[in-house]
Amino acid sequence: MEIIENPKISNMAIAKKLGLSSAGIGKIRDKLERKGIIKGYDVKLDHSSIELNTLAILHIRVTTKGWKYSGGIGVQDFIASNPNVVSIYRVPGRQLTHIMLCAFRNIKEVDMFLHAIQSQLSDYVEVVESYVFSSDSIIKDSFRDLMIKIIKEGKDNKRMPEPILFGQIMGEDE
Repeated sequence: MEIIENPKISNMAIAKKLGLSSAGIGKIRDKLERKGIIKGYDVKLDHSSIELNTLAILHIRVTTKGWKYSGGIGVQDFIASNPNVVSIYRVPGRQLTHIMLCAFRNIKEVDMFLHAIQSQLSDYVEVVESYVFSSDSIIKDSFRDLMIKIIKEGKDNKRMPEPILFGQIMGEDE
């Protein structure tokens, strides 16, 4: 849990907190990395300081022709290869097949990106909805709290943790 709360924490610091050896912590960390439980240590960027001021959430639908092109995988891989596409999720549905998060420097880049999709990929992909907003609008962007909650519940708990009700967060009774 220490690594989730502070990915840059040293093995020595964890060892001191837990009363274990630094070498022991290193072995545990290496094992978690080898098993793929820890896949890396992400950098949390300040979007505006690197001039990524505009974000867009796009709801897209892969067309019938798009699904015939490599089972739709070719289309989604092509879209995902664009550096402005931060993440892309496939969702089950007929009206909506993918949700994308994209980042841009300004609204002009968003317009150019959407125009490129409409003009170059219109046989394969349709933009169903788009939500464009400032990077200053980000309130929370992390799985950290959920991971800590899962760890605290224990490894024997195989089901998803119960959501915390808003009344509990606010200190009110249910």
